[in-house]
Amino acid sequence: MQPRIFIIDDDKELCEEITEILSGEGYSVNAAYDGLKGKKIIENGNYDLLILDIKLPGLNGFEVLKSIRGKNIKIKIIIISGRPKNTSLMDENKIQKKIYIDEETTLKLADAVISKPFDIKIMLEKVRELLKL
Repeated sequence: MQPRIFIIDDDKELCEEITEILSGEGYSVNAAYDGLKGKKIIENGNYDLLILDIKLPGLNGFEVLKSIRGKNIKIKIIIISGRPKNTSLMDENKIQKKIYIDEETTLKLADAVISKPFDIKIMLEKVRELLKL
């Protein structure tokens, strides 16, 4: 049986590219382009792996990630994000510090984090590793 992968990213072109590559590797791949729709599909679907962007319309990736983990949905999750870590936020003010710490804590709920732009070979290695292939 083919491992099932779901992608949530608002960059349709990137989703199409990743889908094409993963499909070529023998995976069954579907995608959504906003966090709210993607979260509903994941909650009702039976996927083995989620590739999740952080900056999304509807619900952001942090909210999607927390919701999925809060419902104990058995799925491996790779976060892909072009959002840089900015440790200087910790010194600016308490609100920014809380946001930064909350985001860092949430990221720990993922099985892997890959920064954009990424080498597709690295993503494929991480997918194989998480799916134990």
